[in-house]
Amino acid sequence: MGIIIRQSIQNTLISYAGVALGFISTILLFPNILESDQFGLTRLLLSVGLVCVQFSHLGMKNIIIRYFPYYQHSDDSRSRLLTLTLGVPFVGFILFTLLLFLFQDTLTSYYSDRSELFTEYVLYLIPLVFAILFFEVLNSYVRAMKDSVTGSVVNEIIIRVCIITLLGVYFFGLLTFREFMILFVGIYCIQPVVMLLYLARKKQLAFSLPFQKETKRLYKGMSVYGAYSVLGGLAILMVGNIDIMMLGSMVDLSSTAVYAIAFYIGMVIAIPQRSINKIAAPILADLLKSKNFRDIEKLYKRTALNQLIAGSLIYVGIWANLHNIIDLLPPEYGEIYWVVVILGLAKLFDMATGINGHIIINSKLFRFDLYTNILLVILTISTNYLLIPLYGIEGAAIATAFSIFIYNFVKYLFVWIRFQMQPFQWPAIGVLAIAALCLGISHTLPYMMNFYVDLFVRSAVIAAIFMSTLLLFGLSDDVKHLVQESIKRLTQ
Repeated sequence: MGIIIRQSIQNTLISYAGVALGFISTILLFPNILESDQFGLTRLLLSVGLVCVQFSHLGMKNIIIRYFPYYQHSDDSRSRLLTLTLGVPFVGFILFTLLLFLFQDTLTSYYSDRSELFTEYVLYLIPLVFAILFFEVLNSYVRAMKDSVTGSVVNEIIIRVCIITLLGVYFFGLLTFREFMILFVGIYCIQPVVMLLYLARKKQLAFSLPFQKETKRLYKGMSVYGAYSVLGGLAILMVGNIDIMMLGSMVDLSSTAVYAIAFYIGMVIAIPQRSINKIAAPILADLLKSKNFRDIEKLYKRTALNQLIAGSLIYVGIWANLHNIIDLLPPEYGEIYWVVVILGLAKLFDMATGINGHIIINSKLFRFDLYTNILLVILTISTNYLLIPLYGIEGAAIATAFSIFIYNFVKYLFVWIRFQMQPFQWPAIGVLAIAALCLGISHTLPYMMNFYVDLFVRSAVIAAIFMSTLLLFGLSDDVKHLVQESIKRLTQ
C-alpha cells in the first residue's frame, strides 16, 4: 500500500498544480480570449479525438497494464512488449485515417448546420489523434513500470503551460486563429515525444520481434482482452464526451463551450480518483494474478473510502464557491451553476464505488465490463437525445449523471455477488454527514469583501471543519497517518 499512498499523493499534488494551470487557461483565458464558438471548437475536437483514440489503440492501452507482469522478467521480454505497444496502435491509426477520409462528409454533415466551424477544422483530428494515441499507450507502459508520476507531469503541467503560453501569444494578436489551431494541435504532439525520451533515459527504449514461441500462448488471450477493452473503454469516453459532441450537433458550439467549462469544474472533483487509480490498477493486476483476494478487498475498501473523503471535500468546496467562479466568466457562461452541481454529484458517486471497474476488467470476468459499457452507451446517448432538446446543457448534465449512477450501481452489485466484496464501510456515512454539515455552514456565511477574500475564507472554513471533524472521529487511518507524517516533516 505504501507505493499507492506515495504516488497517489504525488499524482494528486501534480494534478492540483494542473488544476491551477487549468483554471488559468479554462476559466480565465479561453472564454475571455477566444469567441465562444472558437473555444467550443477546441473542446469538440478534443472530445471527438478522444473517442477516435479509443478505437485506434486496439486495446493496447489496457493490454499493457494487465499483461505487463508476464513480460517484466527480462529486458528482452519488455522490448517485445514495447514493440507491440507501438506497433498495434500504429495499425489502428492507419485504419482511423482511412475511415476519416472515407466518412468525412458523413461526420461533417452532423455539424454543418449548427457548428460550421468544426467542418473547417475536421482534418486536424489526424495529428491530434496521433499525438494523444501514442501518449496514451506509452503512458500505460510507463505506469505498468510502477511510475504513474511522469505521465501526470506531462499531461497536467507541461501541456497546460504550453497552452497558456499559446493563448497569451494569440491575445497579443501575433497569430491568426488558424495558426493558433495548428499550434494548439502541435502542443499535444509534445506528449509522446517526452515519453519516448523518458524511456530512452531509463534505457527501456528497445525493440525486438514480439512473436516468440514462449509468448504465443498469451496472444490469443491478449487479442480477446483487447477487443473487449476497446469497446469497454469506449463507454467511459462516451460519458465524458458524448454530451459535448451531441451539444455541438444539436445546439451550437457556444453551448458546447459553456458545458465544457462546467464539465471541467466537475472533473476537478475526480482528480484524487485518477491519481489513486493510476497506481492502484497495475498493483491490482499483480494481486489478481496471484489470486490474493484478501488484499484486493482491503485495496477496494481503502481506495473507495479515501476517494470519497477527498471527493466530498472538493465537491463541497466547489459548490460553496460557485458564485465566485461564475463572477470570473463572461455573462454567457452564467448558466453553469446547476450543471456543475449535477455533474459533481455523479463524479462523487463514481468515486464512492471505488475500483470496481478495475477489478472486473483485470479479472477473468472482464467480458462483463463490455456488457455494462454497452448499457452505459445506450443510456448516455438515449438520455442526452431526450433531455438536451428539453433542458439544454442542464439536460446533458442530468443525462450524464443518471447514466453514471446506473452504470456504477450495476458494477457494484456484480463485484459484490461474484467476488463477495463491496467497498462501503460505516465511516462513509460519517464522511457524507460531515460534507453536508460543511455545505450547510458555507451557505450561512455572508459574502466577504471581494472574490479573493471570500474564496480564501470560505474554503479555509470548510477545510478546517471537514478535516478536524474527520480526525476527531477517526474515520480514516490513512488520512490520520498522512496528517501525522506531514506534521512530523514540518516540525523536523
